[in-house]
Amino acid sequence: MTVKDYGSSSQSTQPTNVQVIAPATLNAGYTFDAVYEGNTFTVTVPDGGVVKGQRFIVPFIPTAEATIMEASLLPLNSPNTRGMGEDSIPTGVWRDSLCDCCKFGPCHPSFLTALCCRPIIIAQLLTRMKMTWLAQRTRFRNSNSNLSDSRTEIDQRWRNTFRNIILVLVFYSVLMMVVPVPLLDPTNPNAYDELSDAEKKTYFINSSIHSALSALFGFYFFYLMVQLRATLRHVYSIPEENCLCLYCGGNPRDGICGSGDGNRLCSAGVPVGVEDVCCVMFCPLCTTSQMARHTVDYEYRSATCCNSVGVTKYMDDEAYEGIENGVGEGSVLVV
Repeated sequence: MTVKDYGSSSQSTQPTNVQVIAPATLNAGYTFDAVYEGNTFTVTVPDGGVVKGQRFIVPFIPTAEATIMEASLLPLNSPNTRGMGEDSIPTGVWRDSLCDCCKFGPCHPSFLTALCCRPIIIAQLLTRMKMTWLAQRTRFRNSNSNLSDSRTEIDQRWRNTFRNIILVLVFYSVLMMVVPVPLLDPTNPNAYDELSDAEKKTYFINSSIHSALSALFGFYFFYLMVQLRATLRHVYSIPEENCLCLYCGGNPRDGICGSGDGNRLCSAGVPVGVEDVCCVMFCPLCTTSQMARHTVDYEYRSATCCNSVGVTKYMDDEAYEGIENGVGEGSVLVV
């Protein structure tokens, strides 16, 4: 097996979460060798076995004297097996493809919300992930700021996220209505020239305000989506698999910002990857829909447009059920 470089230093003494793709269907206890950054180590198949192509996580600690080491597994389950229920959230890989927007049909509430009123489903996803309306991850007692679980919660700001984003949406809509832009006759090429000087001034000012508000509103939700996608990848140990060449020699595990370094431009406090930015920029509908499908299995749960999480009978901790602190600190994909 060879390594797909995801940018981790072999000099670190801290465990690196290495994501391994099973080369074949294997029973529990079977061992095989994998190579990461020139170090060969033994991988033991976890309880329950694996099927060909399934991904699971092993902690890798580079050593100066040994090139072969036993790895105790941090289970990375196949889709629909993490936690106790059939509707649990998969780790290590997205539940389905970016292009599976209509997997549950074009009239499914999650798809319609992403298509017709994306801010609402973004607010619902932020609430599921216990993030604020500024894309900040809420904090927990006895934990680092970038914790990937929901135990001993002390920060309740996420409960107001849906309300706050709805208020932003309403405020934006009201401003756009109270600052009217005169409509020009599209069939008259001289319509603007026929306006009086006062009308031209009003048209210019109001058009500028509209453009500025639209740009600010669009950037706000673009930023929320990038931070949200990066958080999902961090929590569920999903490494970037595309756009790695755009790092131009940099370390992809550090992302383009974040990495828990206190960078205020990345309010979620997790590494934001080039892939996150590209997906949100070029296909926001597909990206939003994929995040919604990943955090809830709509085959077992009923979607709705009218509550703060977009699904019925949702428990506060569902998004973090079974997540162990540290597992999501960035994965390295071994193929």
